[in-house]
Amino acid sequence: MGVPTALSDPPAYLALSKFNRQLKRCPRTNLSVTFSDIGDEKGIPLLYLLPSGCSRWIAAPMDPLLKAYGVRMIVVDRPGCGGTNEVPLGERIDRSCEMIVSVLEHLNIRPTNILASSAGIYYALTLLTRHPSAFSTGLNPPPRLFLIAPWSPLLPVDHPDYWPFRWDWIPSPLIATQHLTTPHLIKAAAQAQKAYDTGIKVFNNSKSIAVKWFKSITEDPNSPFSTATTTSSLTPTPISSTTNTSTPSNVGTNENGGNGDIAKSASDILNNIRGSTTAKPSVGEGTDIPDLTETTPMENDEEQDDASQPKNRLWGKCECCVACLTSSYMSAENGQGIGQEHLICLNRGPEDTGSEWLRRTVKDLADTIEFAQLENTHLINPSHLNDDQNGEVRHKRKIPYPIDIDVWWGWLDDMVPRKGQLYFNKILDAYPDTIKLTIHDVEDGDHTDL
Repeated sequence: MGVPTALSDPPAYLALSKFNRQLKRCPRTNLSVTFSDIGDEKGIPLLYLLPSGCSRWIAAPMDPLLKAYGVRMIVVDRPGCGGTNEVPLGERIDRSCEMIVSVLEHLNIRPTNILASSAGIYYALTLLTRHPSAFSTGLNPPPRLFLIAPWSPLLPVDHPDYWPFRWDWIPSPLIATQHLTTPHLIKAAAQAQKAYDTGIKVFNNSKSIAVKWFKSITEDPNSPFSTATTTSSLTPTPISSTTNTSTPSNVGTNENGGNGDIAKSASDILNNIRGSTTAKPSVGEGTDIPDLTETTPMENDEEQDDASQPKNRLWGKCECCVACLTSSYMSAENGQGIGQEHLICLNRGPEDTGSEWLRRTVKDLADTIEFAQLENTHLINPSHLNDDQNGEVRHKRKIPYPIDIDVWWGWLDDMVPRKGQLYFNKILDAYPDTIKLTIHDVEDGDHTDL
C-alpha cells in the first residue's frame, strides 16, 4: 500500500511525521517542543505564529494549498499546547521565542517571511527585536511580516482611543483554567447541536407527512373534503349539494376559491410555521438567511463518486470535514497553555503586555532595524539612536530597507473592533521611514475568517 495522501486517506495522511515532529530537548530551555513542517519541503520557508488557543493542528488543513503554492510552513506549538512543555506565565513570550529559534536551527532554516495571527503579534515582534539572527539576512533587509487580525492590546478607560472589550469581565482564575472547562462546554454545545439537528429532522419529516395528508384530503375526488362552494359566505353548505366532478389536475383553478385554495392555504401555513415569509428576513444589509431546504453544492459533491469529484478538491472525505478532524486532534492534546495566552492578551500577567508594551516594542523594532542598517554600527548604541552626546535630538537617517508589514483587518471583528484596529495602525505608522505599512480592509471579514 502506498503513502496516504490528503485525498486518499485524510486521517492516515495527518498521521505522517511532518504533522507531528518533536524537538526532544530545546537547547535554550531544556524543554520538549512539538512542531509541524508542512507544505512543499523545497518551497519558500514561512514561519507561522499561531493565534491564542491554538496548536499546530490549526495549520494542517492548509498543507495541500501550501504545496500548490510552493510554500514550506513551520508551525511551533507554544508552551502548554500540543506536546510542548509548560512554562510560568511571566516567561511565556521569551521562552516561546527561544523554542522557535531552536526549531529553526534544528531544521537549518532562516526564513524571510513571517505570518502571525491575533496573539501571534507578541511573538513576531519579540523575535524581530531580540532574535534577528534567526532570519536569513537579520534585519538588513528585515523579513516580511504578514499580520492577520493582530491583537491590539486593551487601552485604559481614560485613553482617548479607548474601546470596550466584551470579555474583559471574566475572572483571571477562570481564564487560567479554561483548558479544563472549555472541553466540557464544547461537549455540551455538541450535544445541544445534535439535539437541534434531530429536532429539525423530526420537524421536516412531520411537515412532509402533514403536507401529503392535506393534499390527499383536498385533491382526492373521493374525499368528503373535495368540494367547492360558489359563495364566499361563512354559512356552511351541505356536502352533497355541489359535488365537484373536476379531475385532480384542475384543482386550484376555481375562480371562487375552491378546494385548491384549501390545499394552498394548508401548505402556506405549514411553510410559515418557522416564521418564513415570501421575502427572506435579512441578517444584515445585503445578506440573506440561506434556505436550509436547498441542497448545497458541497452536499452534491459528497453524493458523487470519486471519479466525478471536483478537480480542485484538496482533501478527501472525512466523517465530517478535515477542519473538524484536526480540531479533535487539537482537543485531545495538552491545552494548559491556552489560558496563559488569553491572560497575556488581557494584560493580566506579571509582565506588562498591554498597550504600553505595544508602543514600546514597535519603537524598539524601528530602532533595531535602523541600527542594523547604519554604517559603523559597532560605534553606535541602539538605545541612543535619537540622542547626541549633548542630549539633543539628532535627525535620523533614512534606512535603505524598511520592514514591509501587511495587515489584514475584518470590519466585523468583535475581538478587535474598528477603534482598536485604527489604534494599532497608528502605532505602527508612527515610523514611516522604518516601517512600510500596508493595510488590507475586508468589509465582511471578522477575527477568524480572514
